[in-house]
Amino acid sequence: MNFLNLKYFVLAAEELNFTRAAKRLYVSQQSLSNHITKLEEHFGTKLFDRTPPMTLTPAGQSFYKNALSLLDLEKQTEQELEDIKNFCSGDLTIGVPSARGAVMLPLLLPAFHALFPQVRIHLLDGTSSEIDEALRRGEVDLTIGFNPRDPQICSEMLREERMVVAVPNEILKEFFPGRRRELLIPGKPVSLSLFSDCPFIALRRSTWAGRIFFNCCEHEEFTPRIVVETGQVETLVSLGLSGLGAIVCPQLFLDATHRDLSGVTIFPLDYEEACQAITVNYLKNKYQTKAAKEFILLSKELLRR
Repeated sequence: MNFLNLKYFVLAAEELNFTRAAKRLYVSQQSLSNHITKLEEHFGTKLFDRTPPMTLTPAGQSFYKNALSLLDLEKQTEQELEDIKNFCSGDLTIGVPSARGAVMLPLLLPAFHALFPQVRIHLLDGTSSEIDEALRRGEVDLTIGFNPRDPQICSEMLREERMVVAVPNEILKEFFPGRRRELLIPGKPVSLSLFSDCPFIALRRSTWAGRIFFNCCEHEEFTPRIVVETGQVETLVSLGLSGLGAIVCPQLFLDATHRDLSGVTIFPLDYEEACQAITVNYLKNKYQTKAAKEFILLSKELLRR
C-alpha cells in the first residue's frame, strides 16, 4: 500500500464510479481497478460492492475515513519539510467573509506580498458559517472573522469591531434643530433610541450587524422607521452616505470607504453587543506553515494600529 493507492481509492470512493474516477485521474479504468484490487488483496477484504449502483462496503467506509486522515497527514508532512528546507515558495489559503475581506485584505495582502512574494495566496470567501466549516474540514489554513468558539480551533485577537451610528447631517438638522450641538460631542456613545424618529437604512437580521441593529431597537423598545433594507453592507454605507437615512454598521466599513464622510456625523453605539472581537483562527492540531505564521504576525501588527 502507498499514497498513490490511497489517492486513487479516495477519488473512486467519492465518485462511486470507476469510469468517472479514472477520467479525473487521467488514467485508464483498468489501471484504477488494479490499484483498488491491490488494496483489497492487502487488507483481505472487499472495499467496494461493485453491484450497480456501486457502494462502499463497511470496510470501505472505515478505510475511506482513515485514508483521508493519512492523505492530510502526508500533505502536512510535505509542507513542514518544505518549510524546513527553505522558505522560497509556498501556498496560503485564507477564508474570510466577503464584506470583511473587501475592507481588510487590501490592507493586509499587499503588505504581505511585499515581504513574501514567493507565497501564492488563495482566497475562500463566503459567509462566516461557510468559512468556519471550511476551516474545520481543513480546506483553509486560517480564517479572519469572529471567534468560532470551537475547542478544535485556536483564535488570536486582531482588533475589536465597534458598531457606530452614522447619521446624515441633513437628517440631524431636520429632526434635532435645537439639540444638534448636544449630539456632536466627539466620541460620545449614544443610545439608538435617540434617533427613533429618523429614517433608517438597515441590514437584514440574518447578518451580524443587522442582528445587532434590530436587537438594540428591541432592547430600547422602539420600532425603527426603515426606508430600505439590504443584505450588503457596501450598499448600506453607500445609501447612508447619500443622505437617505441613518445607518448602523461597523466603524471599519466607514474607515475603509473611499467616499467623503463629511456629510454624516458618526457616534459610537452605546449597546453591550455593539463591540465584537475580530480574530484570526486556525486548527489547533494542524501543522501551521511558516507562511501562515508570518501572515498572522503581520495581521496582528497592521490591524491593531
